Amino acid sequence: MENTPETRYTLIDRLVDARDSVAWAEFAGIYQPLIFRICQKKGLQYADAVDATQEVLSRVSRAIERFRPQANKASFRPWLYQITRNVVTDYFRRRGKMDDDLEPQDLLALAEARPETNETTEFRIEYQKQIFLVIAREVSKQVKPQTWQAFWKTEVERRPIPEVAQELGLNAGAVYVARSRVLARLRKAAQERLDDSSETSQ
Repeated sequence: MENTPETRYTLIDRLVDARDSVAWAEFAGIYQPLIFRICQKKGLQYADAVDATQEVLSRVSRAIERFRPQANKASFRPWLYQITRNVVTDYFRRRGKMDDDLEPQDLLALAEARPETNETTEFRIEYQKQIFLVIAREVSKQVKPQTWQAFWKTEVERRPIPEVAQELGLNAGAVYVARSRVLARLRKAAQERLDDSSETSQ
């Protein structure tokens, strides 16, 4: 999914309306698991990561009105990463007040880390993974199970086509066709879900 377009600004604009439950459900479906994984990678335990994720979403809802990507040339993911980083930093700061095992340099490194660097190496990768999972769930429901298995086993698991063909009771040509059909649907789903243009990166 390297060529998947970035976050839709139309969706972001809709988030300004707190009553738009469809937009918020779509946003949460993409970003909630992503934020949670980042919080855990930053060292938060499961329960804290759950709470932190909800806090990030709450801060987004309160601040989304002030997000103006065209005005400041900022992209949405670095902005969201900054909020996530701030929430995690707050959790570590509170933990530092209570626990003796928190190393001061860990908190300092977290607080001073460059958001754009982290976003490139961490947040962007997790985002792409999450987008693939969301779209894959959609597409897997649109094709026959055998077609999906032919795609998944050859494209994702990287298993040899002859081996997969034998396992599924198909010939190699049918596996090629099935894989191509699923890939085409994945690309179409990506285009429908996301903007035609990429976000401006920092």
